[in-house]
Amino acid sequence: SGSVHTEAATLALQAMAQSGVKETPPAWTGALTALLGSEEAGLVRQAVATARVLPAPKPAAPEFATALAQVGRQERWPAEVRLEALSAFPGGLTEVSPEIFTFARTNLDRARPLAARSAAAAVLAKARLSPEQVGTLIDGLPAVGPLEMPRVLAAVEKIREEALGLRLVSALKQARTSGLRADQVQSMLTNLPPAVQAAGESLLSLLNTDAAKQKAHLEELLAGVAGGDIRRGQAIFNGTKASCSACHAIGYLGGRVGPDLTSIGQVRTERDLLEAIVYPSASFVRSFEPMIVSTKSGEEFSGVMRRDAPDEVVLATGPETEARVPRAEIAEMRPGTVSVMPQGLDTQLSRQELADLLAFLKNTKWGAH
Repeated sequence: SGSVHTEAATLALQAMAQSGVKETPPAWTGALTALLGSEEAGLVRQAVATARVLPAPKPAAPEFATALAQVGRQERWPAEVRLEALSAFPGGLTEVSPEIFTFARTNLDRARPLAARSAAAAVLAKARLSPEQVGTLIDGLPAVGPLEMPRVLAAVEKIREEALGLRLVSALKQARTSGLRADQVQSMLTNLPPAVQAAGESLLSLLNTDAAKQKAHLEELLAGVAGGDIRRGQAIFNGTKASCSACHAIGYLGGRVGPDLTSIGQVRTERDLLEAIVYPSASFVRSFEPMIVSTKSGEEFSGVMRRDAPDEVVLATGPETEARVPRAEIAEMRPGTVSVMPQGLDTQLSRQELADLLAFLKNTKWGAH
């Protein structure tokens, strides 16, 4: 019967996704291509999720790429399924139609679910955009949230023109509360014309908040976050605005990119908790320190070590994303100084929301029973 076939196909897809293969067998690519054309939403969702984690087929499989693009274009599927299909397109989209560009850009909005925002940022980061599209993306940077900002910047970092560079600096000045890092901006500026670098100096000085300013800001925040509401704090922890639960678990629920916070209220002071939210790179929990992996081809990946095996290294680069780097391609591995968790959450939340979130984290008691 159809339901037995669906169940079997779903189990097979899940097994493929968890296999950790270094090369995707051609038979798997063929099966995935067929299932991406299914009429069943559940099967398509699982086929897309599997396509995202498997290595790109070698040699290239045009039918597979076409099937992914087809899912991305079909409005009957949920936005995150469409975006994940487009982000799984081998090597990134070589051409982005106006409709798909608008669709991806709209889903970067902070009100969208995390899965959709994350996938939209991944699509744009890997795609070959036109100069007009890059310009539009630059102008929209002030509205991009801290979690998506690094990926969206990857989509615009290849620009070299002075006019676009000046637009970028201007947009980043407005977006600097979205977890922008001085080192990231500095590396973008180095490839741009002198006039852009000069304009970027004032942006860098804004970002290079010294330690004394950070300490004063923390003390000022600490004085104003008393009397938060635990229940409201729980809603913020699980909501789309802060997206804490995408990376952190409490009890049985939540992500695994960041430390488990089940009993964090018993081991951290209110000040420590606030510092971790506002300045996540100030200190790292053991085994969640960021690592930077440079490849022989000049790529650089930053994230939390998920797997350190003889044949490959797997980094969690965000709540929904990971980088798999074969050992043979690694040129250098070194500890990072910047957390995977974005800075700037205190500017995304009102003082009341920050107080509520802090009250919730302070009162996590599950681990004590």
